[in-house]
Amino acid sequence: MDPRGHYRPQEDESRPGTSQEDPYRNQDIIRKKRKCRFSEEEQEILVKEVTEHQHQLFISSKLPLSRREAIWKQIVDKINSVAEERRTVTECKKRWHDCKRRTKEKMARNRKAAMQTGGGSPAQQEALDHMEEMVAAVFPEEIVTGIQGQDSADYHDTTHMQGKSYGEL
Repeated sequence: MDPRGHYRPQEDESRPGTSQEDPYRNQDIIRKKRKCRFSEEEQEILVKEVTEHQHQLFISSKLPLSRREAIWKQIVDKINSVAEERRTVTECKKRWHDCKRRTKEKMARNRKAAMQTGGGSPAQQEALDHMEEMVAAVFPEEIVTGIQGQDSADYHDTTHMQGKSYGEL
């Protein structure tokens, strides 16, 4: 028992892992090494291949999941042919998602700057690089320009909805 009256078992030399001589007791935790970033070449292959197969990967709902996964595997194989480290399908899908997200954010900042009073200044807008232009080409027009003839303020007034969901408007 310890001074507070709690039971503490004595170290038992016969049990593994309890001896002071245990070589793993004070060993540092082995950390997983982080993979290096996608190179410019890897990213370019990813964007080029995904944009070429966008209809099959994202639009065609009749295409079986196994076929879409096979397309992703082909893309990963092309990336791995030039990569320093092997990439997985999951890593490439995440990288594509991140590219899309960053491009949308940049486009939204540019749209916001253009809508400022006085039209905004071109200096406030960030030019899209070559790969961002390729990614942006995948987006439907509504994502880039917004839905024409619709004011987002209309959606804050819910009195006209009368039991309808936003999708029914």
